[in-house]
Amino acid sequence: MAERRHKSQSGQAVVIVVAIIVALTVLGTMVFDAGLAMSDRRNLQAYADASALAGARSYGPGGSKAHWVAMQYLGTALGFGTPVGPCSSASSCPAGAYTVANYNITLSDSWRVNGILNYPSVLDVVISHRLPSIFARMLGYSTVTAAASARATVPGPQFNGANYAVAAVNGDALINGGGAAYQTVTGPVYAYGSFGANNSPHSTGVPSVQTNFDGTTCPGNPANHLDNGGINNSLDYHTTDSNPMPQNPNIAPPTVYENAAPVPPSVVYTSAAAAKDASGHWNPGIYNGFAPSGGTMNGGVYKIINASSVSLGSITNTTHTPSGISDPTGAVAIVMDGSDGGLDISQAVLNGLDDLNPPTTTGQRDPMGTHNFVIWGGGANPYTAGVTIGPHAGTDMSGIIYLPKSPYVSDGNSSPSFTGSVIVDSMTVHGGGNGQQVFKWVCGLNAVAGQPYDGGLVR
Repeated sequence: MAERRHKSQSGQAVVIVVAIIVALTVLGTMVFDAGLAMSDRRNLQAYADASALAGARSYGPGGSKAHWVAMQYLGTALGFGTPVGPCSSASSCPAGAYTVANYNITLSDSWRVNGILNYPSVLDVVISHRLPSIFARMLGYSTVTAAASARATVPGPQFNGANYAVAAVNGDALINGGGAAYQTVTGPVYAYGSFGANNSPHSTGVPSVQTNFDGTTCPGNPANHLDNGGINNSLDYHTTDSNPMPQNPNIAPPTVYENAAPVPPSVVYTSAAAAKDASGHWNPGIYNGFAPSGGTMNGGVYKIINASSVSLGSITNTTHTPSGISDPTGAVAIVMDGSDGGLDISQAVLNGLDDLNPPTTTGQRDPMGTHNFVIWGGGANPYTAGVTIGPHAGTDMSGIIYLPKSPYVSDGNSSPSFTGSVIVDSMTVHGGGNGQQVFKWVCGLNAVAGQPYDGGLVR
Protein backbone atom coordinates (compact mmCIF):
# COMPACT_ATOMS: atom_id res chain seq x y z
CA MET A 1 0.00 0.00 0.00
CA ALA A 2 2.89 2.31 0.82
CA GLU A 3 4.47 1.39 -2.48
CA ARG A 4 1.23 2.25 -4.31
CA ARG A 5 1.09 5.63 -2.51
CA HIS A 6 4.71 6.34 -3.48
CA LYS A 7 4.00 5.62 -7.17
CA SER A 8 0.95 7.92 -7.05
CA GLN A 9 3.00 10.74 -5.58
CA SER A 10 5.71 10.19 -8.20
CA GLY A 11 3.10 10.46 -10.96
CA GLN A 12 1.77 13.66 -9.49
CA ALA A 13 5.28 15.10 -9.35
CA VAL A 14 5.82 14.29 -13.01
CA VAL A 15 2.58 16.06 -13.93
CA ILE A 16 3.57 19.10 -11.86
CA VAL A 17 7.04 19.21 -13.41
CA VAL A 18 5.59 18.94 -16.91
CA ALA A 19 3.07 21.68 -16.12
CA ILE A 20 5.85 23.91 -14.82
CA ILE A 21 7.94 23.26 -17.92
CA VAL A 22 4.97 24.06 -20.18
CA ALA A 23 4.18 27.21 -18.19
CA LEU A 24 7.79 28.35 -18.31
CA THR A 25 7.91 27.65 -22.03
CA VAL A 26 4.72 29.61 -22.64
CA LEU A 27 5.95 32.41 -20.39
CA GLY A 28 9.29 32.47 -22.15
CA THR A 29 7.71 32.66 -25.59
CA MET A 30 5.34 35.37 -24.36
CA VAL A 31 8.29 37.34 -23.01
CA PHE A 32 10.13 36.79 -26.28
CA ASP A 33 7.13 37.96 -28.32
CA ALA A 34 6.59 40.94 -26.04
CA GLY A 35 10.26 41.86 -26.16
CA LEU A 36 10.29 41.54 -29.93
CA ALA A 37 7.20 43.75 -30.23
CA MET A 38 8.57 46.33 -27.78
CA SER A 39 11.89 46.48 -29.62
CA ASP A 40 10.06 46.86 -32.92
CA ARG A 41 7.86 49.58 -31.46
CA ARG A 42 10.89 51.52 -30.24
CA ASN A 43 12.32 51.42 -33.74
CA LEU A 44 9.00 52.39 -35.30
CA GLN A 45 8.69 55.32 -32.90
CA ALA A 46 12.10 56.62 -33.90
CA TYR A 47 11.20 56.28 -37.59
CA ALA A 48 7.81 57.97 -37.09
CA ASP A 49 9.40 60.86 -35.17
CA ALA A 50 12.10 61.46 -37.77
CA SER A 51 9.74 61.23 -40.75
CA ALA A 52 7.07 63.47 -39.19
CA LEU A 53 9.57 66.17 -38.29
CA ALA A 54 11.30 66.04 -41.69
CA GLY A 55 7.97 66.13 -43.49
CA ALA A 56 6.64 69.01 -41.39
CA ARG A 57 9.71 71.08 -42.24
CA SER A 58 8.82 70.66 -45.93
CA TYR A 59 5.21 71.89 -45.83
CA GLY A 60 3.91 74.15 -48.56
CA PRO A 61 0.55 74.66 -50.25
CA GLY A 62 -1.03 71.28 -50.97
CA GLY A 63 1.10 69.25 -48.57
CA SER A 64 2.49 66.87 -51.21
CA LYS A 65 6.12 67.75 -50.55
CA ALA A 66 5.72 67.13 -46.81
CA HIS A 67 4.23 63.68 -47.48
CA TRP A 68 6.90 62.84 -50.05
CA VAL A 69 9.75 63.73 -47.70
CA ALA A 70 8.16 61.71 -44.88
CA MET A 71 7.82 58.67 -47.16
CA GLN A 72 11.44 58.99 -48.27
CA TYR A 73 12.59 58.98 -44.65
CA LEU A 74 10.46 55.92 -43.93
CA GLY A 75 11.68 54.18 -47.07
CA THR A 76 15.29 54.59 -46.00
CA ALA A 77 14.54 53.27 -42.50
CA LEU A 78 12.21 50.42 -43.47
CA GLY A 79 13.88 49.31 -46.68
CA PHE A 80 11.44 50.30 -49.39
CA GLY A 81 11.74 52.72 -52.28
CA THR A 82 9.56 55.51 -53.58
CA PRO A 83 7.26 56.04 -55.39
CA VAL A 84 4.65 54.07 -53.46
CA GLY A 85 1.13 53.86 -54.84
CA PRO A 86 -0.26 57.34 -55.53
CA CYS A 87 2.73 58.93 -53.77
CA SER A 88 4.76 59.43 -56.93
CA SER A 89 6.67 62.69 -56.50
CA ALA A 90 7.15 65.79 -54.36
CA SER A 91 4.31 67.44 -56.27
CA SER A 92 1.97 64.44 -56.15
CA CYS A 93 1.89 62.58 -52.87
CA PRO A 94 -1.52 62.75 -51.17
CA ALA A 95 -2.28 62.11 -47.53
CA GLY A 96 -3.81 58.72 -46.81
CA ALA A 97 -3.00 55.08 -46.08
CA TYR A 98 -0.14 53.19 -47.75
CA THR A 99 0.82 49.51 -47.48
CA VAL A 100 4.40 48.42 -48.13
CA ALA A 101 5.37 44.79 -47.38
CA ASN A 102 4.32 44.21 -43.75
CA TYR A 103 4.04 47.92 -42.94
CA ASN A 104 0.90 50.06 -42.92
CA ILE A 105 1.61 53.80 -43.05
CA THR A 106 -0.94 56.60 -42.63
CA LEU A 107 -0.16 60.26 -43.31
CA SER A 108 -2.61 63.02 -42.36
CA ASP A 109 -2.58 66.82 -42.16
CA SER A 110 -4.07 69.29 -39.70
CA TRP A 111 -3.85 72.97 -38.81
CA ARG A 112 -1.52 74.41 -36.22
CA VAL A 113 -3.31 75.99 -33.27
CA ASN A 114 -3.15 79.79 -33.64
CA GLY A 115 -1.24 79.34 -36.89
CA ILE A 116 -1.36 81.82 -39.76
CA LEU A 117 -0.63 79.79 -42.89
CA ASN A 118 -3.29 79.15 -45.52
CA TYR A 119 -2.46 75.45 -45.68
CA PRO A 120 -2.08 72.68 -43.05
CA SER A 121 1.28 72.60 -41.30
CA VAL A 122 0.91 69.72 -38.82
CA LEU A 123 1.82 66.22 -40.02
CA ASP A 124 0.70 62.98 -38.36
CA VAL A 125 2.55 59.76 -39.19
CA VAL A 126 1.21 56.39 -38.00
CA ILE A 127 3.13 53.15 -38.68
CA SER A 128 2.06 49.61 -37.88
CA HIS A 129 4.14 46.49 -38.54
CA ARG A 130 3.20 42.81 -38.64
CA LEU A 131 6.06 40.59 -37.48
CA PRO A 132 6.35 36.78 -37.02
CA SER A 133 5.29 35.41 -33.65
CA ILE A 134 6.09 32.33 -31.57
CA PHE A 135 3.47 32.33 -28.83
CA ALA A 136 0.68 33.82 -30.93
CA ARG A 137 1.27 31.05 -33.48
CA MET A 138 0.32 28.51 -30.79
CA LEU A 139 -3.04 30.26 -30.59
CA GLY A 140 -3.49 30.28 -34.34
CA TYR A 141 -1.96 33.69 -35.10
CA SER A 142 1.19 33.83 -37.16
CA THR A 143 2.05 37.49 -36.49
CA VAL A 144 1.86 40.20 -33.86
CA THR A 145 1.51 43.90 -34.62
CA ALA A 146 3.58 46.79 -33.29
CA ALA A 147 2.62 50.40 -33.94
CA ALA A 148 3.83 53.95 -33.32
CA SER A 149 2.67 57.46 -34.16
CA ALA A 150 4.16 60.95 -34.23
CA ARG A 151 2.88 64.48 -34.79
CA ALA A 152 5.12 67.36 -35.79
CA THR A 153 5.00 70.90 -37.07
CA VAL A 154 7.72 73.28 -38.18
CA PRO A 155 9.68 74.40 -35.11
CA GLY A 156 9.51 78.05 -34.14
CA PRO A 157 7.15 80.86 -35.15
CA GLN A 158 5.27 80.98 -38.44
CA PHE A 159 5.65 83.73 -41.04
CA ASN A 160 3.22 84.58 -43.83
CA GLY A 161 4.53 87.35 -46.03
CA ALA A 162 2.47 90.32 -47.17
CA ASN A 163 2.77 90.57 -50.95
CA TYR A 164 0.97 93.82 -51.72
CA ALA A 165 0.61 97.33 -50.35
CA VAL A 166 -2.86 97.43 -51.96
CA ALA A 167 -4.94 94.48 -53.15
CA ALA A 168 -8.49 94.46 -54.51
CA VAL A 169 -9.20 90.73 -54.69
CA ASN A 170 -12.57 90.83 -56.45
CA GLY A 171 -12.77 94.12 -58.34
CA ASP A 172 -10.94 97.31 -59.26
CA ALA A 173 -8.48 99.23 -57.15
CA LEU A 174 -9.89 102.58 -58.32
CA ILE A 175 -7.91 105.43 -56.77
CA ASN A 176 -9.01 108.70 -58.34
CA GLY A 177 -7.41 112.08 -57.89
CA GLY A 178 -8.53 115.64 -58.42
CA GLY A 179 -7.67 119.23 -57.62
CA ALA A 180 -4.30 119.56 -55.93
CA ALA A 181 -4.48 116.04 -54.54
CA TYR A 182 -2.14 113.17 -55.20
CA GLN A 183 -2.55 109.44 -54.67
CA THR A 184 0.45 107.22 -54.04
CA VAL A 185 1.04 103.52 -53.49
CA THR A 186 4.68 102.77 -52.61
CA GLY A 187 4.59 98.97 -52.82
CA PRO A 188 3.31 96.19 -55.12
CA VAL A 189 -0.34 96.28 -56.20
CA TYR A 190 -2.92 93.60 -57.00
CA ALA A 191 -6.20 94.26 -58.80
CA TYR A 192 -8.54 91.48 -59.85
CA GLY A 193 -9.93 94.05 -62.29
CA SER A 194 -7.87 97.18 -62.96
CA PHE A 195 -5.72 99.55 -60.93
CA GLY A 196 -5.39 103.31 -61.15
CA ALA A 197 -7.60 106.33 -61.81
CA ASN A 198 -10.27 106.98 -64.41
CA ASN A 199 -8.88 110.46 -65.13
CA SER A 200 -5.45 110.36 -66.71
CA PRO A 201 -4.24 113.81 -65.54
CA HIS A 202 -4.69 112.65 -61.95
CA SER A 203 -3.49 109.06 -62.32
CA THR A 204 -2.19 107.11 -59.34
CA GLY A 205 1.56 107.28 -58.74
CA VAL A 206 3.75 104.28 -57.95
CA PRO A 207 7.56 104.29 -57.67
CA SER A 208 9.20 101.69 -59.91
CA VAL A 209 11.19 100.38 -56.92
CA GLN A 210 9.53 99.17 -53.73
CA THR A 211 9.81 101.99 -51.22
CA ASN A 212 9.55 101.79 -47.45
CA PHE A 213 7.14 103.95 -45.46
CA ASP A 214 10.03 106.25 -44.51
CA GLY A 215 10.89 107.00 -48.14
CA THR A 216 13.93 104.72 -48.42
CA THR A 217 14.05 101.99 -51.04
CA CYS A 218 13.68 98.42 -49.82
CA PRO A 219 16.88 96.35 -49.42
CA GLY A 220 18.06 95.01 -52.76
CA ASN A 221 15.98 97.58 -54.69
CA PRO A 222 13.20 95.11 -55.62
CA ALA A 223 11.03 96.25 -58.51
CA ASN A 224 7.46 97.24 -57.86
CA HIS A 225 4.89 95.40 -59.94
CA LEU A 226 1.21 95.34 -60.78
CA ASP A 227 -0.53 91.96 -60.77
CA ASN A 228 -3.93 91.71 -62.48
CA GLY A 229 -6.51 88.96 -62.20
CA GLY A 230 -7.23 89.34 -65.92
CA ILE A 231 -5.28 90.33 -68.99
CA ASN A 232 -5.79 94.07 -69.36
CA ASN A 233 -5.56 97.06 -67.01
CA SER A 234 -7.99 99.76 -68.17
CA LEU A 235 -7.30 102.41 -65.50
CA ASP A 236 -4.46 104.95 -65.43
CA TYR A 237 -1.37 104.92 -63.25
CA HIS A 238 2.16 106.19 -63.65
CA THR A 239 5.54 105.59 -62.08
CA THR A 240 6.72 108.52 -60.02
CA ASP A 241 10.29 108.16 -61.32
CA SER A 242 9.24 107.57 -64.97
CA ASN A 243 10.86 104.13 -65.03
CA PRO A 244 8.86 101.12 -66.26
CA MET A 245 6.96 98.85 -63.85
CA PRO A 246 6.18 95.20 -64.71
CA GLN A 247 2.54 94.23 -65.15
CA ASN A 248 1.66 90.55 -64.71
CA PRO A 249 -1.69 89.18 -66.01
CA ASN A 250 -3.82 86.25 -64.81
CA ILE A 251 -2.60 86.22 -61.21
CA ALA A 252 -4.78 84.55 -58.57
CA PRO A 253 -6.18 86.74 -55.76
CA PRO A 254 -3.97 86.93 -52.65
CA THR A 255 -6.39 85.47 -50.10
CA VAL A 256 -3.51 84.13 -48.02
CA TYR A 257 -4.71 85.06 -44.53
CA GLU A 258 -7.95 83.08 -44.32
CA ASN A 259 -6.67 81.06 -41.35
CA ALA A 260 -4.66 83.79 -39.66
CA ALA A 261 -7.19 85.37 -37.29
CA PRO A 262 -5.67 86.91 -34.16
CA VAL A 263 -7.14 85.30 -31.05
CA PRO A 264 -8.75 87.58 -28.43
CA PRO A 265 -8.93 86.95 -24.69
CA SER A 266 -11.99 84.87 -23.78
CA VAL A 267 -13.61 87.60 -21.67
CA VAL A 268 -16.92 88.84 -23.18
CA TYR A 269 -18.15 92.43 -22.81
CA THR A 270 -21.74 93.53 -23.38
CA SER A 271 -21.41 97.14 -22.22
CA ALA A 272 -18.91 99.95 -22.56
CA ALA A 273 -18.68 100.37 -18.79
CA ALA A 274 -17.56 96.77 -18.32
CA ALA A 275 -15.09 96.95 -21.22
CA LYS A 276 -12.98 99.80 -19.81
CA ASP A 277 -10.28 99.70 -17.17
CA ALA A 278 -10.06 102.03 -14.18
CA SER A 279 -8.37 104.68 -16.33
CA GLY A 280 -11.07 104.57 -18.99
CA HIS A 281 -9.03 102.68 -21.60
CA TRP A 282 -10.70 99.97 -23.66
CA ASN A 283 -9.62 96.43 -22.77
CA PRO A 284 -9.02 93.64 -25.30
CA GLY A 285 -11.61 90.87 -25.44
CA ILE A 286 -14.86 89.95 -27.19
CA TYR A 287 -17.33 92.81 -27.72
CA ASN A 288 -20.87 91.50 -28.16
CA GLY A 289 -23.34 93.95 -29.69
CA PHE A 290 -21.11 97.02 -29.68
CA ALA A 291 -17.57 98.19 -30.44
CA PRO A 292 -14.97 100.49 -28.90
CA SER A 293 -15.55 104.06 -30.02
CA GLY A 294 -13.35 107.02 -29.17
CA GLY A 295 -10.64 107.13 -26.55
CA THR A 296 -7.74 104.73 -26.27
CA MET A 297 -7.34 100.97 -26.70
CA ASN A 298 -5.01 98.90 -24.55
CA GLY A 299 -2.74 96.56 -26.49
CA GLY A 300 -4.17 93.22 -27.60
CA VAL A 301 -6.88 91.65 -29.73
CA TYR A 302 -10.48 92.90 -29.93
CA LYS A 303 -13.16 90.72 -31.50
CA ILE A 304 -16.41 92.48 -32.42
CA ILE A 305 -19.57 90.43 -32.95
CA ASN A 306 -23.24 91.28 -33.51
CA ALA A 307 -22.57 95.01 -33.84
CA SER A 308 -25.06 96.59 -36.26
CA SER A 309 -22.57 99.34 -37.05
CA VAL A 310 -18.97 99.92 -36.05
CA SER A 311 -17.89 103.55 -35.84
CA LEU A 312 -14.51 103.67 -34.15
CA GLY A 313 -14.61 107.44 -33.75
CA SER A 314 -11.48 109.32 -32.71
CA ILE A 315 -9.60 106.37 -31.29
CA THR A 316 -5.95 105.39 -30.90
CA ASN A 317 -3.65 103.01 -29.03
CA THR A 318 -3.11 103.67 -25.33
CA THR A 319 0.58 103.19 -26.11
CA HIS A 320 1.06 104.40 -29.66
CA THR A 321 4.15 104.41 -31.86
CA PRO A 322 4.32 106.13 -35.25
CA SER A 323 2.99 104.26 -38.28
CA GLY A 324 5.38 101.69 -39.68
CA ILE A 325 7.15 101.28 -36.33
CA SER A 326 6.60 98.18 -34.21
CA ASP A 327 4.47 98.74 -31.10
CA PRO A 328 5.34 95.65 -28.98
CA THR A 329 3.55 96.86 -25.83
CA GLY A 330 0.53 98.60 -27.31
CA ALA A 331 -0.37 97.16 -30.74
CA VAL A 332 -4.06 96.38 -31.31
CA ALA A 333 -5.90 94.14 -33.76
CA ILE A 334 -9.64 94.30 -34.46
CA VAL A 335 -11.30 91.06 -35.59
CA MET A 336 -14.70 91.27 -37.31
CA ASP A 337 -17.09 88.77 -38.87
CA GLY A 338 -20.29 88.48 -40.87
CA SER A 339 -22.47 89.46 -37.91
CA ASP A 340 -21.13 93.03 -37.97
CA GLY A 341 -22.41 96.05 -39.86
CA GLY A 342 -20.59 98.87 -41.65
CA LEU A 343 -17.15 99.97 -40.43
CA ASP A 344 -16.23 103.67 -40.25
CA ILE A 345 -12.55 104.35 -39.60
CA SER A 346 -12.60 108.03 -40.58
CA GLN A 347 -10.82 109.25 -37.43
CA ALA A 348 -9.08 106.05 -36.30
CA VAL A 349 -5.34 106.23 -35.61
CA LEU A 350 -4.30 102.67 -34.82
CA ASN A 351 -1.12 100.62 -35.00
CA GLY A 352 -1.35 96.83 -35.20
CA LEU A 353 2.33 96.13 -35.81
CA ASP A 354 3.85 94.29 -32.86
CA ASP A 355 6.70 92.32 -34.47
CA LEU A 356 8.85 93.61 -37.32
CA ASN A 357 11.91 91.65 -36.22
CA PRO A 358 13.75 89.45 -38.75
CA PRO A 359 12.68 85.79 -38.85
CA THR A 360 16.00 84.81 -37.26
CA THR A 361 15.23 86.72 -34.05
CA THR A 362 15.26 84.31 -31.10
CA GLY A 363 13.44 86.42 -28.52
CA GLN A 364 9.71 86.71 -27.91
CA ARG A 365 7.61 87.01 -31.04
CA ASP A 366 4.20 88.62 -31.62
CA PRO A 367 3.99 89.93 -28.02
CA MET A 368 0.49 91.46 -28.35
CA GLY A 369 -0.90 88.56 -30.40
CA THR A 370 -1.95 90.82 -33.28
CA HIS A 371 0.11 88.84 -35.84
CA ASN A 372 0.78 92.35 -37.31
CA PHE A 373 -2.88 92.80 -38.30
CA VAL A 374 -4.71 95.97 -37.42
CA ILE A 375 -8.05 94.71 -38.85
CA TRP A 376 -8.89 91.12 -39.81
CA GLY A 377 -12.20 89.92 -41.22
CA GLY A 378 -11.68 86.73 -43.22
CA GLY A 379 -12.34 83.04 -42.59
CA ALA A 380 -15.50 80.95 -42.82
CA ASN A 381 -17.79 83.80 -41.68
CA PRO A 382 -16.10 86.82 -43.25
CA TYR A 383 -16.90 90.45 -42.70
CA THR A 384 -18.88 91.63 -45.75
CA ALA A 385 -20.18 95.09 -44.85
CA GLY A 386 -18.36 98.08 -46.28
CA VAL A 387 -15.46 100.14 -44.97
CA THR A 388 -16.02 103.87 -45.30
CA ILE A 389 -13.86 106.94 -44.84
CA GLY A 390 -15.81 110.17 -44.77
CA PRO A 391 -14.77 113.70 -45.78
CA HIS A 392 -11.94 115.43 -43.93
CA ALA A 393 -10.88 112.15 -42.34
CA GLY A 394 -7.68 111.80 -40.36
CA THR A 395 -7.34 108.04 -40.72
CA ASP A 396 -3.88 106.63 -39.96
CA MET A 397 -3.79 102.83 -39.89
CA SER A 398 -0.59 100.82 -39.53
CA GLY A 399 -0.46 97.06 -40.08
CA ILE A 400 -2.20 94.50 -42.27
CA ILE A 401 -5.87 95.08 -43.07
CA TYR A 402 -7.46 91.86 -44.32
CA LEU A 403 -11.09 92.30 -45.41
CA PRO A 404 -11.30 90.26 -48.64
CA LYS A 405 -15.12 90.35 -48.81
CA SER A 406 -15.55 94.00 -47.87
CA PRO A 407 -15.62 96.94 -50.31
CA TYR A 408 -13.59 100.02 -49.36
CA VAL A 409 -14.93 103.50 -50.19
CA SER A 410 -13.15 106.77 -49.41
CA ASP A 411 -14.25 110.38 -49.91
CA GLY A 412 -12.11 112.49 -52.24
CA ASN A 413 -11.76 115.23 -49.64
CA SER A 414 -10.12 112.89 -47.16
CA SER A 415 -6.43 112.22 -46.63
CA PRO A 416 -6.18 108.78 -45.05
CA SER A 417 -2.80 107.17 -44.60
CA PHE A 418 -2.28 103.41 -44.58
CA THR A 419 1.06 101.86 -43.72
CA GLY A 420 1.50 98.16 -44.40
CA SER A 421 -0.92 96.13 -46.52
CA VAL A 422 -4.59 96.78 -47.38
CA ILE A 423 -6.47 93.77 -48.79
CA VAL A 424 -10.14 94.39 -49.60
CA ASP A 425 -12.84 93.13 -51.97
CA SER A 426 -12.70 96.29 -54.08
CA MET A 427 -11.43 99.82 -53.61
CA THR A 428 -13.07 103.08 -54.65
CA VAL A 429 -11.41 106.40 -53.85
CA HIS A 430 -13.59 109.21 -55.13
CA GLY A 431 -11.84 112.07 -56.89
CA GLY A 432 -12.71 115.72 -57.23
CA GLY A 433 -11.44 116.84 -53.85
CA ASN A 434 -8.10 117.84 -52.40
CA GLY A 435 -7.52 114.71 -50.34
CA GLN A 436 -4.20 112.89 -50.47
CA GLN A 437 -4.67 109.14 -50.38
CA VAL A 438 -1.41 107.44 -49.39
CA PHE A 439 -0.72 103.71 -49.13
CA LYS A 440 2.76 103.17 -47.74
CA TRP A 441 4.64 99.89 -47.96
CA VAL A 442 6.60 98.23 -45.14
CA CYS A 443 9.57 96.34 -46.56
CA GLY A 444 9.65 92.67 -45.57
CA LEU A 445 6.27 92.79 -43.82
CA ASN A 446 5.06 89.42 -42.48
CA ALA A 447 2.18 88.17 -40.45
CA VAL A 448 3.86 86.50 -37.45
CA ALA A 449 2.54 83.96 -34.94
CA GLY A 450 4.10 81.62 -32.41
CA GLN A 451 7.28 81.53 -30.37
CA PRO A 452 10.80 80.12 -30.93
CA TYR A 453 10.00 77.22 -28.60
CA ASP A 454 6.78 76.24 -30.42
CA GLY A 455 6.46 73.36 -32.83
CA GLY A 456 8.74 70.42 -33.43
CA LEU A 457 7.49 67.06 -32.18
CA VAL A 458 4.23 67.66 -30.37
CA ARG A 459 3.18 64.05 -29.75
